[in-house]
Amino acid sequence: MCLNRVMRGVCTFHSETGTEGGYWAFQDEQFIEPPTKDMPSGRWSYDGLHLLEDGDQLTIYSKGSPRLVEWSGIIQLHQYPLFSEDASGMWIHADQVGVNRDWWAKFFFEDYAAEYTPKAIMPE
Repeated sequence: MCLNRVMRGVCTFHSETGTEGGYWAFQDEQFIEPPTKDMPSGRWSYDGLHLLEDGDQLTIYSKGSPRLVEWSGIIQLHQYPLFSEDASGMWIHADQVGVNRDWWAKFFFEDYAAEYTPKAIMPE
C-alpha cells in the first residue's frame, strides 16, 4: 500500500546557507500563508517544503493558462559535484534528465503552479 498523496502548490528553488547551491523543490500550498501588510510576500513554512527526489511525480502548469500543462513526469535527476554547474548564475546540484536546464529553471525561479506526489513510501 502506498502512503503518498497529491499535493498542490508551487515549484521553488531552495537555497540557503549551508546548502552549497540550490535544489529543485516544491512548496505545498497548505503551508503558504497569504501576503499581509507586515509580510508582503507571505510566509512559507519549512513543513511544506519538499526537495525533489528521483521517483517523485511532478506536473507543472502554465502561468498564463493554469489548465495548460507545461511539463509532467517522473523526477530523474542527474547529480553534479558542488560548484560545478549553474542556472542563471545560481549554483545547482542537479538537472532533470532530458530537459533543457534554462527552460526547467524558469519554473522554479518564477514559482510556477504545480502538483506533486512524493515517490511511493512502502510501509515496513
